[in-house]
Amino acid sequence: MTISTAIPAFDAIERPTKDALKSAASLGGRQMRYLVDTFYQMQELRKASNNQIGSMVRAAEAGKDMEPHETLDWLGVQLNTMERQLSRAFEQFALAHMPGRWLMSITGIGPVLAANFLARLSVHPWHCTNPVLLKKREKGAEPVFPCDPDEPCQDDCGYRTVHTAGGFWRFAGLDSTMEWKEGELRPWNAAVKVACWKFSDGLVKLKNNEGSFYSKLYVQRKDREMAKNERREFADQAALGAARVGKKTRAYSFYKDGLLPPGHIDMRARRYAVKIFLSHLHHVMYVDEFDRDPPRPFILEHGGHAHMIEIPNWPFE
Repeated sequence: MTISTAIPAFDAIERPTKDALKSAASLGGRQMRYLVDTFYQMQELRKASNNQIGSMVRAAEAGKDMEPHETLDWLGVQLNTMERQLSRAFEQFALAHMPGRWLMSITGIGPVLAANFLARLSVHPWHCTNPVLLKKREKGAEPVFPCDPDEPCQDDCGYRTVHTAGGFWRFAGLDSTMEWKEGELRPWNAAVKVACWKFSDGLVKLKNNEGSFYSKLYVQRKDREMAKNERREFADQAALGAARVGKKTRAYSFYKDGLLPPGHIDMRARRYAVKIFLSHLHHVMYVDEFDRDPPRPFILEHGGHAHMIEIPNWPFE
């Protein structure tokens, strides 16, 4: 009996067919959320793989270890290929919806982030009130999905219209009046909060890009916050911060002088730009869903404020 010593070649990742890509446009929110989560998990795995390979290369150059194996290179290439293929599916999904096309028109938002926001935010979401399901979902021990319109599990389960952008802010954890008390369910959606952070991180990177509308808002707000900080207008917040951090920290050196640290100021500016973006996204989604503008914010209708930041690339053709 002859034993073959031929080494089998690795199978290449199968490319999605045109029909498979087109079908991505009809994916539901739950399905798209799963794909987006899978994409980010693969991305982290690919980064870890690349870091491992880089560490091996540096060790080999120093004569301390063997060179990285070709199998590791192959793994990184496959993961990168999967990311690109999924991005194509996200693009099809985003372009199939008017809010998605508007999102894709914004500098700094690509297919992945556009699909992420579309899959997780809605002005007319289904709301499940079953406390048992909500508690299980919060613990994250296993995949737990809310009921759906075909089989509501509680009498008060149903669609809830989000009439104002404040609903998006609260869902993203950007409402400063919200508190997460011990023993209670998280009052915001962690995945949406992460998506907003990713968006804000892009704004910082694009701050010198003339085409980035929301980066300009970030820069303007940061300049304003820095000026107010220099005038000690946040001294009361600084006092609270000084009592919260260790005296040997760099942050304490600012707090004790009545100032907020640079990182704190930066995050304030980021949150401002993200909240304006969410307000604009809410408006776009509301018009798409109900074919009319959402109610004007209370502060504009009754508070004497007249200025409203215009939505970029809107109306969208």
